[in-house]
Amino acid sequence: MSKTPWRDSELAVLKTGLSDKVIAQALGRSEAAVRGQRQRQALAPARPATKEETPLVTAAKQVPIEFGKIPLHLIDGDNWTRIGLVADTHLCCREERLDALNAQYDLFEKEGISRVFHAGNIVDGFCARINGASVFESSVDGQASYCARHYPSRKGITTHFITGNDHDFAWNGGKEGFNGGAYLQLICEKHGRTDLKYLGHVEADVELRCGEHLQIMKIQHPGGGSAYARSYKGQKMVESFQGGEKPAILVMGHYHVSGYSFDRNVHIIGMPGFQEQTIFGRTKGLRYEIGGVILEFKMSSVTGAITRVRPDFNMFFDRQFYKKFIPSDELLRTPTIVVDTGK
Repeated sequence: MSKTPWRDSELAVLKTGLSDKVIAQALGRSEAAVRGQRQRQALAPARPATKEETPLVTAAKQVPIEFGKIPLHLIDGDNWTRIGLVADTHLCCREERLDALNAQYDLFEKEGISRVFHAGNIVDGFCARINGASVFESSVDGQASYCARHYPSRKGITTHFITGNDHDFAWNGGKEGFNGGAYLQLICEKHGRTDLKYLGHVEADVELRCGEHLQIMKIQHPGGGSAYARSYKGQKMVESFQGGEKPAILVMGHYHVSGYSFDRNVHIIGMPGFQEQTIFGRTKGLRYEIGGVILEFKMSSVTGAITRVRPDFNMFFDRQFYKKFIPSDELLRTPTIVVDTGK
């Protein structure tokens, strides 16, 4: 018989219903000592342990389930930040949707948005193979001046734009050494406009700061054709980022389709555009969606993490739907040909 006195905590384990063998292993005593102590206390022996039961598993079953509580202020303790997002306006193209773009800026103004980010292809450029049948102004100066005169301007709103490598000032494959975005900003300033600011070519990083913390929102105009699944391009782009260069938010133009996904802790905003389907797009079977986004997010002043994200997509129908509201739009359209059948 063991001479070591039984502690109260050990006596409590005898009442758990565990088998003599399991208790003996857990307490470092012999099975005979456990069995004898139970008999002295007139306790019924426990059911035999099952084959699957191990001392670790059975002991874990006795640990009280306790969960900690994440303080709410870590995920919802800061104010909302609101910005506007647009992309692929393709001005100087017959399929441009200035009607919808102006409506989107009216909404930005109504909602108190002061910063808008444009994810590329602000003008249509000129490449005969792609848009030769669509552009109505084919010169660099002409497109820059048209943009300065017609791109929406609203008091208190600044639009920060990037350029893509496929349309923006890409004349028949592009002009080496020509910075189309900087040139466009210069022309806009000559027209008295200081609300259009050039960020960079193909992509630009926007710093999001909250106290001492920093996150990146990447505005990007990638390349390549559309994928079968609208989220695929964004996911593959995020997969290609190295660990230290991932942004917190990725805004992607170029594909003209809306979408939101979350991958590798990156919020991916797929942008629709403001251009109806072109002849080139129709021949390629490309889908064109019309719309903009009001993006709301919270960034924690404690951890620096982006804790909440709300992309508000404002989508528009095709031009025909709004025809009765904008009669002047007929000036941009080819007259409808009517054929009286049966004659």
